[in-house]
Amino acid sequence: MIDTILKFSFPLGRLAHVRVRMSFLLPVAFLAITWRLGSLAFGLAASAVLLFSVLAHELSHLLMSRLTGAQMDEINLWPFGGLEEPYGRGRLSDHLRTLAAGPVTNLALAVSCMAVLTPDQVSRLLSPFVEFTVPNNEPMITTVWRLMFTINWVLFAVNLLPVVPFDSGVLLRTYLMARFSEAESRDLMVRLGLILGLFGVLTGFVFDLSSLLAIAGFILILHLRQAEQWYEALARMHSVDDYDYAESFTDNSWQIPERDAVSGSVVADDSENHSAWQSQRETDRLHSEQEQRLREEQDLDNVLRKLHVHGRESLNHQELHLLQRLSDRYRNGRRPNDRQRNGRQHNQH
Repeated sequence: MIDTILKFSFPLGRLAHVRVRMSFLLPVAFLAITWRLGSLAFGLAASAVLLFSVLAHELSHLLMSRLTGAQMDEINLWPFGGLEEPYGRGRLSDHLRTLAAGPVTNLALAVSCMAVLTPDQVSRLLSPFVEFTVPNNEPMITTVWRLMFTINWVLFAVNLLPVVPFDSGVLLRTYLMARFSEAESRDLMVRLGLILGLFGVLTGFVFDLSSLLAIAGFILILHLRQAEQWYEALARMHSVDDYDYAESFTDNSWQIPERDAVSGSVVADDSENHSAWQSQRETDRLHSEQEQRLREEQDLDNVLRKLHVHGRESLNHQELHLLQRLSDRYRNGRRPNDRQRNGRQHNQH
């Protein structure tokens, strides 16, 4: 359900030769802001500022991506930037520059607003415990500047969170998957998202911060769904191992032998049987990893063949993500299986 919500969007046209779509969450945010401000005029002004800030965020990603030699095919706007992951040419440094471009742009816009705001106004807007309000008789232009500062500051801060789909989370995941196995990287990202989401929900309840509660609740629900999908996949992956483990107890080798004259012989036999079981589990795990690697290589061959025949425009988001992920893994370091294989060779020596 959460995957459908994130992907549900409608087209806006093309900009700089890139397809532009808008997530339905962005109009929902417009309505929520208008209701929160209690004024249609201020709500429309805040919505326009949010749309401008989000678009500037994504266009910065697009510009930096092209400067690194890569190409973004689609922009999907949502309240905190974009849902389509920007990427550089392949090196980690290119990804860093591309992903940092969006938050840096929002920070620059926020800083530029400080030129027309008083220090007292800025300090109140920076405090997460002070609700944004519109004082009576405040000029409309002053309110717009305050909205511009607040929205861009929030976009900058939120995209520093090390969880997907925010920019820092995408960068962290890219780094982890280039250095470790996919299983280790996904497990860490899911756990981190659950911890931050739960912490944010509790903080929002304690300090009565509805905005923080909404963001943290979204993060928590998203990562609960990802955790469910991930651990279901792990359960299927290890089902054969679990079956072998259960069956091994019914084997005669696990029956308690009669104790002979040599003290501790039963313990020695059990230790040998347990070592054999661990060896079998390791063999099955390596076989599963090899099958996964072969499937990825086959999928990569299909994507490259499609790319060669029909061009980049023919690739969908999943195919582009697969191409980028495997490219990161090969360019930024050894494959995870190479690391594991070297570790096993070291243990054998």
